[in-house]
Amino acid sequence: MYRRNFMGSIEGSSHINYSIKSINKVGIIAALSCVAITGIGFGLSLPLLSFVMKELGYSSFIIGLNTTMPAIAAFALSPLFLKFMEKFGLKSFLSFAIIVAIFCFYGFFFTQNIFLWFVLRFVFGACLDGIFVASETWIGELSPDHLRGRIMGIFSSCLSIGYFLGAGVLVFTGSRGVLPFIAGSLFLLIVFVPIFLARKQIPNIKSEEQTSIKPIILSTPIAMGAAIVYGYMETTAFNLLPLYGIYNGLSEQLSVSLLVVVGVGQACLQFFVGAIADKYGARISLIICTLIGIFGAIGIGFFINTPFVLYPILFFWGACISGFYTLALIIVGKKYKGSSLAGANTAVVAMFGVGSLIGPPLAGFGMKTSENYGFVIAMLVPVLIYIIPLVLRKNNL
Repeated sequence: MYRRNFMGSIEGSSHINYSIKSINKVGIIAALSCVAITGIGFGLSLPLLSFVMKELGYSSFIIGLNTTMPAIAAFALSPLFLKFMEKFGLKSFLSFAIIVAIFCFYGFFFTQNIFLWFVLRFVFGACLDGIFVASETWIGELSPDHLRGRIMGIFSSCLSIGYFLGAGVLVFTGSRGVLPFIAGSLFLLIVFVPIFLARKQIPNIKSEEQTSIKPIILSTPIAMGAAIVYGYMETTAFNLLPLYGIYNGLSEQLSVSLLVVVGVGQACLQFFVGAIADKYGARISLIICTLIGIFGAIGIGFFINTPFVLYPILFFWGACISGFYTLALIIVGKKYKGSSLAGANTAVVAMFGVGSLIGPPLAGFGMKTSENYGFVIAMLVPVLIYIIPLVLRKNNL
């Protein structure tokens, strides 16, 4: 039903073992580098564009609506990503997405037209989502099942490292002027380095029949639910947590530092999330992440003005957010291979888009209604709903 074709020929039995190790090592490092730099693009652009829109006088509700554009792009266009990867190859697909993303990112600086911002946000989000899917497929093809949890944990950690580095860049550049836009564009350009170095180890996914994501979504509801929760919490936190801090009396710099702490937690603990899933199963790990998500959101509301208590809460809360993504990839990675795995990764991104589409507007409306507790209540919604099927499910994943 599918076949994996790695560019480059390998001859001789002893040479085969060495080459496979070499391909895995180079390819995995390159894929990890791609997703880390993509995370920088997300981590910088999400709070940056929210701050710029706030300076332009737009309400938190309009800001929340604008942040849904990448989610709409992910949901609407992710089924096409697989077709483009199959037709043009991962390398060409990645290169095109990077170039268009850079032009869009500069476009935000050169126009203040709100309608153009919605269009730019849609296209920019589609490009980053495309890099996201391609990197997932790349790393998924190289991950053996017995190490998949740990490798996907490292993959998620690299994405999270990118997120908090992006937020960290904003701490130093500020949200005013062209400097943060130049910094973001330079980081996106760096993605070409690992693509070039690993150009002979990039897999081509070929399918002998059309791959549809609908049956994949229906056959893995727990994984798809985890992707929705991740999209909801990740996008909402990185777009609106700094604004929530400002509304509660924190400075802009201190508010951005909240995202840095969330990102550090995401980066440091994903390997352990994957290791727990390898040993005890994904369901147990998901229940742990969901409980941390519930109590973490409550803690944020109570201790938003007490940093020495708030930072540890955000550290573990951030880890649980990325944990949903890590575990979704582990579940689909064990079930699908080849072009089906690419389709499954596309489905994960589509469900991420669904969550991202719901979260920011709901949280923005909540913050407009109650600046003190609207954000917290909105962040409790997905985890309180998701824990129900996890508890009711008897078998592990």
